[in-house]
Amino acid sequence: MLLVFHFRSQYRFYRNEDRRFLGEEDRVKEKESIDFQEKEEGKMSSSNEIEARLDAVQDSVAGSLQKSYHGIAARLDRIPAGKALRIILWLAGGICFCDSIDMNIAGPIIAQFLVSGWSDSFQNATFVSMTAFGYLVGGLVAGVVSDGIGRKKALIVFPTIFTVSAIVAAFSPDMLFLTVCRFLMGVGLGATYPCGFGAMSEFSPVEKRGRYQAWVGLIANTGTPVATLLCTFLLPVVGWRAIFLISAGMGVIIILCIIKWLPESPRWLANKGRNDEADARVTFMENQMRELGHVVEDIPDEEIAKMVEEAKNQPKELPYRFLFTKKMLPRTIVAGTIQFVNFVVVYTIIAWTPTIFVQKGLSVQYSTALTTLILIGIPVGVALLSVFVDKFGRKPQLIIGFLGSGILGYLWTLIPIDQVILIVLVGFFMAAWTYYWSLICSSVYLPEPFPTQIRVRGAGMGNAIGRIGAIISPYWIAALLSSSFGASGVYIVNALICIAGAIIVGVLAIETTGKSLEEVNADVLEDAAKYEKAS
Repeated sequence: MLLVFHFRSQYRFYRNEDRRFLGEEDRVKEKESIDFQEKEEGKMSSSNEIEARLDAVQDSVAGSLQKSYHGIAARLDRIPAGKALRIILWLAGGICFCDSIDMNIAGPIIAQFLVSGWSDSFQNATFVSMTAFGYLVGGLVAGVVSDGIGRKKALIVFPTIFTVSAIVAAFSPDMLFLTVCRFLMGVGLGATYPCGFGAMSEFSPVEKRGRYQAWVGLIANTGTPVATLLCTFLLPVVGWRAIFLISAGMGVIIILCIIKWLPESPRWLANKGRNDEADARVTFMENQMRELGHVVEDIPDEEIAKMVEEAKNQPKELPYRFLFTKKMLPRTIVAGTIQFVNFVVVYTIIAWTPTIFVQKGLSVQYSTALTTLILIGIPVGVALLSVFVDKFGRKPQLIIGFLGSGILGYLWTLIPIDQVILIVLVGFFMAAWTYYWSLICSSVYLPEPFPTQIRVRGAGMGNAIGRIGAIISPYWIAALLSSSFGASGVYIVNALICIAGAIIVGVLAIETTGKSLEEVNADVLEDAAKYEKAS
């Protein structure tokens, strides 16, 4: 055991012909050390016995390398996509599907509230705003909870908060009580979203990470047209209370599925020192793919050892304030910016489109039906993202997406209300385009620029900053819609926000396409060690 400890504390790495972990010079020195120790103890082993002891130590150290955080990460990045990853994909997608359902039932419901007199425009704006405020709070606590208790437990706790709150909301006696319930529902879903996408990013192989995140988004955002369809056909029949109960029922189903099938993130386990558990999970995934005839590349010990040596001073835990250090601050600003633009533009489309139609003289049911046709563009845009996301850089896709969305939104508002086909076609394209870059923001790019030690907290902080846009935008949207500016004024403001976002991304964002999560974050983790010592 002393010898094992000695080797572990004296990493010297060589890449020789037989790919042995110890270099020849190291073996000579350790042989001399063993000879000296045995003379002191009155023992004498043969040369072959000493070599065998050296090999055993080498195997022990090499095995520990394969179970180290960097060994686990490197192995995950080399596992071909298989059944285990697809299960995680569907679970992460299911979690975010509930989020999408909940977000999109709000628009038709508040439009009905307005027509029935159950609420007014200010109360509706507060309803939407408090939901977004809940998302902000949830995004802030998500990282602390997820990094503390694990990805799986967090993905049980937060959907439970949402589900219970949705059940209570269905029995709200007035708008104030309902708004409080919406806040709590927002807390649950606001935390669930970054946890789900963060977990998916930690399982996905590097060359397909963007694609898998996009597929999660595709599953999630099928919830948008599903929600509007539910509201189109069920809202007039069963009322809004039943809609909330349906949403809660979906939450129950996904919680049970997570309990049964979602494994804990091996990256998180290894970062917490639970290396044997992480190794068991990764080994299971590797063996599963080998049984199916796939080639799973072995990771040379020397390669892992080099990564371990480079990262030996990296901390296992990082505080929130690390997000605002010199190197991390630009990444935090970008995360907040893309989510601010994302939530303002997306919420405008999904929450206010029915109201825009109602204010132009259409019925609630007809407005909801037109909105549904427009929002069918969302899964189309996300499907295109799954094809192209890893073929082009994240930065140019975000910049072009922001600028295009600003232009399309304004053009859409100029179409006369009697040109229904044109309204639907342009709206469809606007929704597809918007959700293409929206999913890059929230699911693909957002978790990537943050180290594992603070990934969910970083993504949660970006979400929280973004939610500020969702909190304050309902008030200026409601004010503009009630003024002479109307919908055109709303989308002019959106266009200006998109332009500002494109500039910030162009100046501050880093490119992550084709890089492992560890490569993306290597330079900031160098600073992390210094920061930890300084703090």
